[in-house]
Amino acid sequence: MQHYFSTRELSELCGVGETTVKRWSNMGLIKHHKTIGRHRKFKLEDVLDFISKNKITIPEEQIERLKIEKQSSDNLDLGTEILLVKGDTDALSIRLLNSLLSYNKEEIDVLLIKAFEQDLSFAAIFDKLISPAMENVGKLWESKKICVAEEHIISNLLIEAIIRLKARYEAKQDKRARHAGMGKSLVPHAGTGLKTRAPAVAENGQQAGDHAKRFGVRKAVVCTCPESEYHEIASHGVSLVCQSLGFEVIFVGSSVPFKDLLSVVNLINPDMLCMSVTVARLEVGVYRKYEQFRKALKRKNISFVVGGQFIGEKKTQPILADFKANNFQELEQYIRENFEVNEVLAI
Repeated sequence: MQHYFSTRELSELCGVGETTVKRWSNMGLIKHHKTIGRHRKFKLEDVLDFISKNKITIPEEQIERLKIEKQSSDNLDLGTEILLVKGDTDALSIRLLNSLLSYNKEEIDVLLIKAFEQDLSFAAIFDKLISPAMENVGKLWESKKICVAEEHIISNLLIEAIIRLKARYEAKQDKRARHAGMGKSLVPHAGTGLKTRAPAVAENGQQAGDHAKRFGVRKAVVCTCPESEYHEIASHGVSLVCQSLGFEVIFVGSSVPFKDLLSVVNLINPDMLCMSVTVARLEVGVYRKYEQFRKALKRKNISFVVGGQFIGEKKTQPILADFKANNFQELEQYIRENFEVNEVLAI
């Protein structure tokens, strides 16, 4: 799939105004193509050639990223490109599954990035592409067609691709913020979040939630898995969905003791905590700790959202929470209905 730059994107890359870019193209210094709507588009290969010939100063890491982008775009076959344009998510999920099973890191990267560029939200990417693909991986493992080691390799390849997608998304938003002269990122970053949140109790004794409202501190969410839960792909998806809706994300990861989670909660005082559960039944001891943790969040008025493979099933141990999400799009809807959303989606 060819990667094209708009006039604005090329002006941002070269650090000049859009009028200058149009003048370059009118003079024939750089090739361009026009869409049906008469908008100029510049091929990645022509942009690289133009930069090289005219000795335009661009940070080396950006040049390398563009070269990788060009190489990646060549890795996407025409069939996949057509599926992306048509929005055939069922077929795309099968393509993703095949790429995972063949350990094709480049194809995995490109498919996820291009899916987002085709205006699929992070929630839709996880619900319609990643979740079905990994469900099939699970079935292959259950039927002993792949071994545990292979399942771990596939999971790690996918996690790495998700992290690269997130990094690309953040870099794009930072670049737009700098070009707009805002001086700081438009998009909240996933990380520790410890420097961006108010303390659990302000110096005057008021709760950090009041402190945050007064000084406009970003909403924060902790994304994690409970004790004995080692599958964290879903938590990465939750992290991206929340981040794209304006949350500062504190990603804690898998199999975290509840007492340690509570320490993080006391330190950060998040607005919401999202927990991913895939195990069919929590052990009695773990379930008791879960209930104690849930009640602690309730006392702190922190929204508690739980989601995962077995959430819809009836159990002798009911998994209680403020909201139980059966999929990522339900989580997105819950956030939109209960929080002020500041979307930063464009990649």
